[in-house]
Amino acid sequence: MTVRTRWLVPALLASTAALAAQGQATAYLGARILPGGGPPIENGVLVVAGGKIVAVGGQGTAVPAGAATVDCAGRTITPGLIDASFRGGAALADLNEQGEEVTPHLRALDCLDPDDPAFARALAAGVTTVHVMPGTRNVIGGLGCVVKTAGAEPAARVLKDAASLRIVMGAEPSMGNRAIRGGRVDSIYYRRPTTRMGVVWEVRKAFHDARQALEQSVGAAPSPPSPGREVLARVLRGELTAYTTARSEQDIRTALRIAAEFGYQTVIDEAQDAYVVADELAAAKVTVLLGAPSAPQVAGPGSADGAEPRYATARLLAERGIPFVITTGSNFAALDLVREAMFAARNGMSVAQALDAVTIAPARLLGIDGRTGSLAPGKDADFVVWSHDPLDPAAVAESVHIDGNPVPASR
Repeated sequence: MTVRTRWLVPALLASTAALAAQGQATAYLGARILPGGGPPIENGVLVVAGGKIVAVGGQGTAVPAGAATVDCAGRTITPGLIDASFRGGAALADLNEQGEEVTPHLRALDCLDPDDPAFARALAAGVTTVHVMPGTRNVIGGLGCVVKTAGAEPAARVLKDAASLRIVMGAEPSMGNRAIRGGRVDSIYYRRPTTRMGVVWEVRKAFHDARQALEQSVGAAPSPPSPGREVLARVLRGELTAYTTARSEQDIRTALRIAAEFGYQTVIDEAQDAYVVADELAAAKVTVLLGAPSAPQVAGPGSADGAEPRYATARLLAERGIPFVITTGSNFAALDLVREAMFAARNGMSVAQALDAVTIAPARLLGIDGRTGSLAPGKDADFVVWSHDPLDPAAVAESVHIDGNPVPASR
């Protein structure tokens, strides 16, 4: 079978899908393979069977007898891209329960719509896995999940149902709340916090109460169950990572200070002002989710946070050795994830660093690198066949494969 057109022909898609369903091996031959976290493989061979990668290597890599072959000469194959902060996947505009400001136990997974068009749009741009967190209007919004962007059964798409706890600093959680001397008392927005200071207080109070409950539980009679407090206790025990959305310099510093005060590990999400606090980020040894490197300003509900993005932030983080991943995040001006990586490479990052920042780096951060994020034997056969190098402006995802199956997608 030969691939010679911009899009893989429907017959080829149907054929390889049928072979995958039967567990028969398929070998993709002749492409330049960028495996993720390793050097390029010229004139490479990728063999998949039963939804897994069987082999990946150079021209001499053995192809199982009877395997179907796909000629990918002139193409580039990469792992499926991973968006570690994905806005979409649900019919609701805001994934928060705003009757309360602290809801650690609520799960983004419970709100997801497997047929949401956002998944298809991401899939068409080569994204096979996404991390979906609750919205940014609650101080502590709840638990994020990691899912694949397509699959035969919704349950089979879930890689982690509780991958993170989202905390939000800055102005968003207080925007629109009614001050105590104004507003309607029957509105769910008649609540605290109403200021940035109040947001910080809510976070500290929640963790203070959770820590106090942990200390008092030693040798004491069982207390009434509190699902939210138990989630916070998991963060304090190091069993769950907090993802703190903090865009501006002051909010990033606050996020680091609170994490240090209570002794929990955090990831800094969005972090448009990361270039201002690079020393603090390096000293804290935290990972940064860099939302939409191409965006010249913070767009959307967080615009009041006062952050001022810089195009060269990704390069600066790479030079300082600060671990980071590239995401589309909550910025409404975000490009497709592969274009955000391309933009970062154009502003001083190496191509390898930029590609790793949307494949193996987010996989490691999310704890799913045993299954995806790179092309290696035994991992899920999640990969993309590109018309060109994926960071070339002309690149098109000619076919996207999840668990070895070519997945049709449309924008």
